[in-house]
Amino acid sequence: MRSSNPVFSNLEKQTFQSNTVAATVSGISIKTVLLVVITLITGFSSVFIAQAMPEGLLIGILISSGIFTFLSVLLAMLIPKIAAPASILYAVFQGFTYGLVSWILEIYYPGVASIALLGTGIVFAVMFTLYQTGLLRGSNLLRSVVFGTLLTVLIGSLVISIIGLVNPGFIEGFFSYQVTVGISLILIVMGALMLTLDFDRADNIVRMGLPKNYEWTAALGFMVTLIWIYYNILRLAVTVMGRNNN
Repeated sequence: MRSSNPVFSNLEKQTFQSNTVAATVSGISIKTVLLVVITLITGFSSVFIAQAMPEGLLIGILISSGIFTFLSVLLAMLIPKIAAPASILYAVFQGFTYGLVSWILEIYYPGVASIALLGTGIVFAVMFTLYQTGLLRGSNLLRSVVFGTLLTVLIGSLVISIIGLVNPGFIEGFFSYQVTVGISLILIVMGALMLTLDFDRADNIVRMGLPKNYEWTAALGFMVTLIWIYYNILRLAVTVMGRNNN
């Protein structure tokens, strides 16, 4: 059973001892909430931190943040024993990055960050309800749809980028308002479906009796998907509000 989330899919390759303390649903839930809170606190704090920093240092921190978030996920996948500090680092750096980006966008599009936060919360609540009621499950068909769609979007973006290098005007003409909104909606839906697969994977972690430290790995997996959803809702909101302001 594969997961679309790389953090969860890596669990399939691991082997475990049966005498360890097993992961629980409550443990995964608590750690996920903790990472969300850390991300939010860091996000709000990033505004005050950014105002006290020179521009050059701020750009350097943002670049470093992208590198460290990638390394945090990679380390959590490869070395589960350090999943806790790696997950916390991921939450801190992603909170700083998206907090700062949201603050900048708020200057031009007031309320856009609140829309993205509320939208992400609604998507999570809806998908959690659908999963808990059994109306939507992580079936093989769903996995195939998610994988296929994401692969199509990835290949399509690569092809468009290559064409854009040869003909710079192509990208501006291709990405019309309707196309940009459509792509954003597709990516948001894919993020929602990935949440369903993540719920299923978290349940499997508990059923398989994986060690307690994998609660952090599961929580990090949820955070990766939630950040994906937040980013795409933020982009959609900016696109719509930008069109309305013109």
